[in-house]
Amino acid sequence: MKLILIGYRAAGKTTIGRLLAEKIGLPFIDTDKLIENEAGMPLADVIQEEGWPGFRKRETKAVMSLDDKGVCVVATGGGVVLSQANTDMLKKEGMLIYLKAEPGDIIERLKKDEQKEGARPRLTDAGLESETQAMLKQRIPLYEALADYTAQTEGKSPLQVVDDIYVHLVETGIVAQINKLKKTNG
Repeated sequence: MKLILIGYRAAGKTTIGRLLAEKIGLPFIDTDKLIENEAGMPLADVIQEEGWPGFRKRETKAVMSLDDKGVCVVATGGGVVLSQANTDMLKKEGMLIYLKAEPGDIIERLKKDEQKEGARPRLTDAGLESETQAMLKQRIPLYEALADYTAQTEGKSPLQVVDDIYVHLVETGIVAQINKLKKTNG
């Protein structure tokens, strides 16, 4: 069983994933880090050298490698839902948690990210706001259709979102199930 975070870029999957993993006492895996480790270079360089199609192939390879990872929390890339092979594997591996961030929040975070070295590469040639709106229009229905649970992030700190997810996991018996698996596999 894995707790798999999905959602658009800058929705907080890595930050919330780390905090959730710590709260439950599980390892944390970021598929973007798996890609970087396997490629031996930052994501921006992978995309520059191989283009988005090359990156997507590496992303599918990273998703398929999750089968070997045991019980953990996983943060995925925002476009992981574009591949049927990816979504089939993720559904097989565990529970999908959609981090639903408001478009305005995403755009603000992406603007801040653009100021940093190693910023996320653009998905299109459109401006940031136009690109984000177009991508969200395409991807939100995919995230919503795949999600076993949706965590609203608007107006909440990462810790508050983690607490919301944790309460859901306790109420549905998933934390108890994870604890049994940890004892069995530990």
